[in-house]
Amino acid sequence: MTTQATAEPLLTHALYTDPNPLESNASGPTEATVTLLVTNSGWNPVRCTGITVSLPVGQRARDLASSAQDVNASSVPEGWEAAPPTRTNKFVRFAFTPPGGSTVITDSSLRFEFFPVPVNSTVGVSYPEVTETTATGDEQPEERDVALRLPKFPVGIRSGKVTGTNLAVFAEKHTEGDPPLVRVARGSKVTVAWSPAPGLARFLHWEDNDTGTEIADGAGSLVCGPLLQDTTFTLQTVSQAGGEPTNRYDSVTVAVDVPSHPQITVRDGEVPVNLSTPMHINGPLTIKQSLTCKDAEVTGDLTTKATLSTASVDVGGLRFSGTVNAAQVHTTMGLTAPRVTTTQGLTATGNVRILKAGREELSANGGTRTMNTDGIVVATAHGGSKLTLVVATDTDSSATTTYETTTLDGIGNLIAPVPAGHQVEWSVEGTPAPGQVNFYWFAFGV
Repeated sequence: MTTQATAEPLLTHALYTDPNPLESNASGPTEATVTLLVTNSGWNPVRCTGITVSLPVGQRARDLASSAQDVNASSVPEGWEAAPPTRTNKFVRFAFTPPGGSTVITDSSLRFEFFPVPVNSTVGVSYPEVTETTATGDEQPEERDVALRLPKFPVGIRSGKVTGTNLAVFAEKHTEGDPPLVRVARGSKVTVAWSPAPGLARFLHWEDNDTGTEIADGAGSLVCGPLLQDTTFTLQTVSQAGGEPTNRYDSVTVAVDVPSHPQITVRDGEVPVNLSTPMHINGPLTIKQSLTCKDAEVTGDLTTKATLSTASVDVGGLRFSGTVNAAQVHTTMGLTAPRVTTTQGLTATGNVRILKAGREELSANGGTRTMNTDGIVVATAHGGSKLTLVVATDTDSSATTTYETTTLDGIGNLIAPVPAGHQVEWSVEGTPAPGQVNFYWFAFGV
């Protein structure tokens, strides 16, 4: 509106929509019906000579319609006249005149309906404006402006107000509404909505703190999330009664279909645990008896002494003395286990560290030892007399594998693998010069 009125409205104006709430669709405008209801909520009769309604047009969050061309007043009070609307790229304006140019409003209400309204694609709050030309008693009627608040939500579903409370929940990924519980997909953001209460202190409690989130004066909703676990939202309204503060609490619970848990411990017991849904755990998972689940995502460490059977494992670290049966282990930052057996290979994209014990120098004159872990024996000759380096391993009970090489000008190297639990013998054939030959043992593990 271009006219700024200083007088307060004498009538009460409320907007209703179909669908409710309005939805802004990123793929294009959606048609809606907007209804203005005008009533006299005071005690004195109000003389009215006109009602003007302006719907903001544009693509901004504070605009309502994407275009002014097709919007019309489809319903007006009986006897009232509607002037041809004014259409611009910023607003569409409708002016209504009562029968005979003036009417007195007492107990009756006025209803103005606008359709089709092409709701624009930008989520936000629009502000239609109403100008009433009114007066009481013998005063001259004057224009009185009021801006009305009309939110536009993302495409999705909104629960009705939960019985006994002042709360409703809107979620784009809303999958099921069953008050007093609303169910959403994991990771969804939700809009918790309520009736605005200008002048009252309000706080929304839902996070792990003592004070809650302070609500701006007159606000009617707050976006919260993403939600990873079941969450109860409690709206605290502070009012005054007899000079003392009085608190009202309204609550609604939003359930997450696959909630995250701070940590889980499966304790010792006779009956194995079976979960048909995935598990998302923000902390450690400790298993002391068998656990079967659809898949497991663990931010912390996975420690199991029993059997974990799951389609996939995504964890920060794996440490187990029992068995993990997984068709695919997606991700792990660390893997520590007595034995790792895979049927499709073991792949690492980072550094692979297998030489845990470091290098151990063996006797240069030869020797025999039974090794307690897999590893390799490395022999090196640095020049001098011609030699033959020999490493023999009893790879099974009936055969011995011998590795040997003859040096060239006294220079040569020999590498021989040794399985854990088998005896290895190393020696030199020939007469080496002092310091010409070295034998080393590299263990895989500790």
